[in-house]
Amino acid sequence: MLSAASIVVVAVVAATPGSPFQPLLPAAGRPSGPFRWLAELVGLDGLSPNALAATGVVAVAFAAIAFLLVLREAWRGTVTPRTVVVLAVAYHAVVLVLPLLFSRDVYSYSYYGRIAGVYHANPYVMTPADFPKGALALYVGPKWFHTPAVYGPAFTQLSSIVARAIDGAAESIVAFRLLATAASLGTLGVIAWLARRVRPEREAFALAAFGLNPVVLFQSVGSGHNDLLVALAIVGALALVHARRELLATLALTLGALVKATAGVPLLLFLVATVARRPRGERGRTLVTHLAVVLGATAAFALPFMQRQDPSLGMVELAKHEGWLAPSRFFRRVLDGISGDTLGVLARVVFPALLLGALFMIARSLVRRGTDLGTAVQGAAWGWGLLCLMLLGPVLLPWYVTWALPLVWLLPRVPRTVAIGTGVALTLSQWTSEPANFGSAYDVNVLFGHYVITPVVIGLLAWLLLDLWRRTRSGAPLEDEPGEVPAAAGER
Repeated sequence: MLSAASIVVVAVVAATPGSPFQPLLPAAGRPSGPFRWLAELVGLDGLSPNALAATGVVAVAFAAIAFLLVLREAWRGTVTPRTVVVLAVAYHAVVLVLPLLFSRDVYSYSYYGRIAGVYHANPYVMTPADFPKGALALYVGPKWFHTPAVYGPAFTQLSSIVARAIDGAAESIVAFRLLATAASLGTLGVIAWLARRVRPEREAFALAAFGLNPVVLFQSVGSGHNDLLVALAIVGALALVHARRELLATLALTLGALVKATAGVPLLLFLVATVARRPRGERGRTLVTHLAVVLGATAAFALPFMQRQDPSLGMVELAKHEGWLAPSRFFRRVLDGISGDTLGVLARVVFPALLLGALFMIARSLVRRGTDLGTAVQGAAWGWGLLCLMLLGPVLLPWYVTWALPLVWLLPRVPRTVAIGTGVALTLSQWTSEPANFGSAYDVNVLFGHYVITPVVIGLLAWLLLDLWRRTRSGAPLEDEPGEVPAAAGER
């Protein structure tokens, strides 16, 4: 099967000593095991850096194409959910025997956890540079070494528990990748449970879109990213909505937002829908009850870190950052280029305004549905909101796609295609993790990102916003239309 072959090919490249997919690694975290042996057997360890980088690009492109092919078969119903689950579990096992991939974020997670749990300081005020003798100081990304924490207080609390339990860079990699793997497989399990009850004919597609996706496997699980905890919170909340456990759904989304503020988008839309579907006399009480859950959970995790210097707990700091693939950055640079660095600020204003406008249209569509707000409707609304947040935000990274992927099977053709297409594009966006080791390849990677990936993402964003505008103006549903539902798959 092409899908399995592509995963093996990427794994072999990833396990090659000095692979462009590897960030800075401690000695104990360097590649070993069967895939390193295969890499040496076929001679990848003897390639020049540029040749190895080119091999990596081919491998990732192969994985992206194979993923699209297996996803098409899952949509058509020729692949069973059971087959998808077996493949997904096997692929996760493959990733776990590989070294850390693509990102140094796990080192930051651990360092912020050590600041809180070992040094007993506030990571939203202090930075790794304030504790430069830590064992992880060498491995934290240069940009983040002088930056306070930008993650939610629940994740910082979790990181502090991990930091107190383990010490060292290699152990940190293992801990956070195991956590990411558990979250990813947990998300897969909830998707299976939910799809079987809401759209049984889409179960295989729903599982494949997440569990077999290279951007989930290599960019998210392989990097140990906390975005998978957010994905689990979001799809878990939707499962609770289906089970009519609305207060627990609010709690799940709140916990997700306390890992990363991203989950605040579905939380906001859920509160709007929950209040709107109640009779007028019950709306105030309903809102107060759900807000009490939100504020109670937030206080439990955030109060230990509250202070006057940064009461936003990293949100102000996060707003200062801008990613090289984000559409907003592209337009800012274009405007600055034609105006002598005077009009670029407009992009920083227009894009947040577009996001707020998109969320308003989604919320208004939910309100107009009245009491007709089932699981599919709400899940699709959350998916729309997360896609808009991802594409209109100032930072766009491959692992951000995991926010909406657990909901993609509920979306109509345009947002569904945008989610899958963005994931594939971002899978191809990172060729090298350490620019200093692959200077020429990194320069080409940047040019490819600026002039190929970003324009593709901008096109997908425009298509998404246009479809949202048309749907909300005409009153068309946010969820998939009945005519789009494929034929049921065979046995599970």
